[in-house]
Amino acid sequence: MKPTPSHNRANNRPPIHSTAPLIPAIELHNISKTFTERNWKTFIFRSPKYIKALDNVSLTVQQGTILGLLGPNGAGKTTLIKILATLVTPDSGTVRLAGISFDSNPMAIRTRIALVNTNDRSFYWRLTGRDNLDFFASLHSLHGSDKKIRIQKVLQLVGMENKADFKFMSYSAGQKQRLSIARAMLSKPEILLLDEATNSLDPTAAHKLQSFIKELVQTNRTTVIWCTHNLYEAELMCNRVVILKQGQVLYTGKMNDIRSSSCSSLEEAFSNISTQAVKVPQ
Repeated sequence: MKPTPSHNRANNRPPIHSTAPLIPAIELHNISKTFTERNWKTFIFRSPKYIKALDNVSLTVQQGTILGLLGPNGAGKTTLIKILATLVTPDSGTVRLAGISFDSNPMAIRTRIALVNTNDRSFYWRLTGRDNLDFFASLHSLHGSDKKIRIQKVLQLVGMENKADFKFMSYSAGQKQRLSIARAMLSKPEILLLDEATNSLDPTAAHKLQSFIKELVQTNRTTVIWCTHNLYEAELMCNRVVILKQGQVLYTGKMNDIRSSSCSSLEEAFSNISTQAVKVPQ
């Protein structure tokens, strides 16, 4: 008897296109995180300084969404990205990614996410770009011909085929950033976290990355968190945006809704929202 399609998919992930209700890609409920600043002053006077990076942040992101994460410096954007990447544990609240609880199965979450940031110290500087990707592909359980094919594909995606066999230490800032994006794409992530991904990229490379991300979302329903300071980039790329200030959510919605008749520019509208007072706990 010929097996039915449902039998063939018995041991695989559920198909992306389904009539069943989609589980949100990201669910955050009352996430808070406080860091303790320690230096010689706090050591001598025994009075550590506490910095609240996130304060009861709640957020839901549907599959196939590009969500812009905006806010002034120190708003908590990078902390939120690190929590989503399972690099930082929140003090309180719940995190669910792709329907999986952060507390119950963090390893399962890590197989579904990928982070792109500006930290080039996570690469091996004396290895070539290809050798770096070979190492990280092995961590994703890619081997043999599958690994070689995947490495070549991600190199082509970021336009690094001709530089793949040069040592990482010889790369420009833009080339390091492109290799970071290539590394993130090795695992075919369901959720892609981009922290200032177009920093150090020239306009042509930035446009290629933006087009690639849009195509990725349209084809695979990948969910993207796009953290940026560039308002026009956010307007171009994002379905929705979240504006943070002092660890709290000031605004959630569409970029077009940020504009108002009383504002002459997008910068002015953003500034008006960013200068709003945050809620101080009683």
